[in-house]
Amino acid sequence: MKIYPIKKLSAALLSAALAASAGAAENTYYIWAGATAHYGEPNPLNSENWSTSNTEYVAPPEGTEMNSPDANWVFDYGAYLPTSGRQDNIYYRIETSTLRLNSISIINHDATTTGYWDTNGYHETGGNTGIKIVSNKSDSNWNIGTFTYTGAAGSDDRGVNFGAANWDSSQAIITVGEMNIGYGENKTSFSIGPDAAGTAYATVESGNVKVGDPVSLSDSSGPKSLTITGDFNIHGNTTVNMNVYDNDASAVHSEASPDMVVGGVVRMTQNESGTSPTWNLLYRASTVSWATGNPKVPATNTYIKIGGLEGTGTVTNNSRTLEASTVKLIFANETDCEFTGGFTGNRSDTIKTVMSVKMAGRDGAKQIIHADAKFTGTVEVESGTLIMNSTTALGKLTMTGGAFGGIEGGIIVSSAEWRGGDFIFYSADAMNGGWPDMVKIEGTFAKAGEGKIGIDFAGFDPSVCIEDGMVLELITAQALEGFSDDADEDFLAKNLANGFADFEWAGNTLTVSFSAVPEPAAIAAIIGAAALAIAAIRRKK
Repeated sequence: MKIYPIKKLSAALLSAALAASAGAAENTYYIWAGATAHYGEPNPLNSENWSTSNTEYVAPPEGTEMNSPDANWVFDYGAYLPTSGRQDNIYYRIETSTLRLNSISIINHDATTTGYWDTNGYHETGGNTGIKIVSNKSDSNWNIGTFTYTGAAGSDDRGVNFGAANWDSSQAIITVGEMNIGYGENKTSFSIGPDAAGTAYATVESGNVKVGDPVSLSDSSGPKSLTITGDFNIHGNTTVNMNVYDNDASAVHSEASPDMVVGGVVRMTQNESGTSPTWNLLYRASTVSWATGNPKVPATNTYIKIGGLEGTGTVTNNSRTLEASTVKLIFANETDCEFTGGFTGNRSDTIKTVMSVKMAGRDGAKQIIHADAKFTGTVEVESGTLIMNSTTALGKLTMTGGAFGGIEGGIIVSSAEWRGGDFIFYSADAMNGGWPDMVKIEGTFAKAGEGKIGIDFAGFDPSVCIEDGMVLELITAQALEGFSDDADEDFLAKNLANGFADFEWAGNTLTVSFSAVPEPAAIAAIIGAAALAIAAIRRKK
């Protein structure tokens, strides 16, 4: 085993990366062992493979339990760079079905090569320094307080793969309190699960296996599920690739049982150079070899539920499947969040997965997406408020509650069905300028619910519109279904300050004009005149 000197990160970063273990140095351990033979990987559950110091090997006290809710694991290549048991990555296989840790931190991941073993013996260089933390036991369940990966200084990061499974049967259920990926100007490549699903379709016939039969693949499954109970923080020049999916044929994949949950907020932040991170909701990009064919992963629907999306970055999809499938992003906001950057399904001839969005926020919490959204899947609004921009049509809009609206030029959907909820016009500046953020419906707008559709003006004061006699266009559709000819019978103004709204149809376009609220003196005069008229009538009797 060899130790390679690597430039250390600052003490401030080290403190940040190990925040979860602050005040508990006696429970912080640095990996200090490498492979001693081909596939002779060190067992991270053995305390002798760890050091209590990051400057020299200091063995943990005898009897130290590495699998402990107090333990803080640190992979610091600035302290010790392990040799690898194979050329492609440095593997850490978790040989227990229950893993409980206070934290995992991976820092100073700058080295691009290390010594490695293969069938020809030991090689001084040429080994990939990428890290794979792999589940290797059936019915695995991991619970980690804080996971931190700071990436690599420079332009090359060999990356970390967290939560891959050796077999479908060893897929882990993973819970993390908080996840922090990326730091400063570092380049960071991070994957949860591998870049292929654990089951593929055969493309050639071999024995009893026919073309199209499902084929289990070794070492290529991801976690059964991932729950981050707190925030998921992604920073700077970082790419995060997700492949979380239970390959069990009896597993339920649905909104009620999502594959991934972030209880807090996904926070994406730029670094000082202005580089923003990328989050691939689903990443299945590799072709997996089987027999002499090249099957790709099967079509699967994936559900991801988050407590909001905040900051600047790119949210996208890179899932190559045999057939069209769906990745559905569900916003369960408890707080208002705003996001700027890219928001795209990334469809192509090879990327057939369809991206869909649902708003299911609490207590009216808002999710505002300033990006020019580009995806062809559905948009659903059940509760909370979803405000988006798009210059091309998204999929069908279905409203059962909450509020939906456009921003920065409006929103376009292929069709719309209303059963409940409001349309919100959030930008007062756009309204005063005479160009509201319109909702454009390229197909049919169907009213399928009872009652009036709320038009939420978000506290807008129409004084300028009244003074200029403006008539504003709010919603337009190719065709209408279930509406009255009198728009006031189907629409109701909400949160309008100092004015009344009058709705009218201009063809298939909903328009609104405003009138002023009478001044108190005028109201008093009207009431007085009415009283005099009533008195006069009574005298005549």
